[in-house]
Amino acid sequence: MDPKHKDYFFSLIDVSEVWGVGRQHSKKLHAMGVHTVQDLTRTEPRNMKSLFSIVMAKTVAELQGISCIEIEHAPPAKKQIISSRSFGQRVMDKESLSEAMSDYLQSAVKRLREDKSLCGCVIAFAESNPFDKNKPFYKKSISVGFAEPTDSAAVMNKAVMKQMDELFQEGVEFKKCGVILTCIENKAAYIPDLLSDVESIERNERLELAMEGVKERFGDKKLAIGPCKLPNRGWSMSRGSFT
Repeated sequence: MDPKHKDYFFSLIDVSEVWGVGRQHSKKLHAMGVHTVQDLTRTEPRNMKSLFSIVMAKTVAELQGISCIEIEHAPPAKKQIISSRSFGQRVMDKESLSEAMSDYLQSAVKRLREDKSLCGCVIAFAESNPFDKNKPFYKKSISVGFAEPTDSAAVMNKAVMKQMDELFQEGVEFKKCGVILTCIENKAAYIPDLLSDVESIERNERLELAMEGVKERFGDKKLAIGPCKLPNRGWSMSRGSFT
């Protein structure tokens, strides 16, 4: 497209129509005198990063014709991440099973974020002792998919906890549970679609960074989602296998 034609069309489009801007950002941009897409293309990406976010900076750069993501150079993502462990004692209540599941999920998400990846699906499973000949073996799994791949422990934990009624069964002595993160892809190469809630994604990222900062300074057991890191949890006393 001829640059003059592109500038003309950009000058007709309100900045709120740009992917990644949203209503809240558009209000701030309007206050800065940035009303159209053309105005946005004339801003400095580094300044937009400090005023808004890295997503906004990349959006400006892309509008200026600068490619920010080289998908062909992105390293292949792991196929799955597994986090599971046998309990220190038999678990027979849903609360304890949920605590353990939440703990293992958060451990898996930590590895996911260290790999700079996103997860599109979580498989959660729980089982009784397969070697107990006096009781029938019980094993159940559920799958939770995400319309938007995520690395947010809060988002994944909330989704899995909603499904715990399907995993738990009264009277079963649970021996082990765990999660499998699947549909994993490289975070840097992922491009959200036009319907993505970018503000929600950024809010979840800030929450994850804040939690990681606290854990780095005070230790991994000082902060978590739910009560899974509280001391003297019966299910957490095993030193069994962890994958």
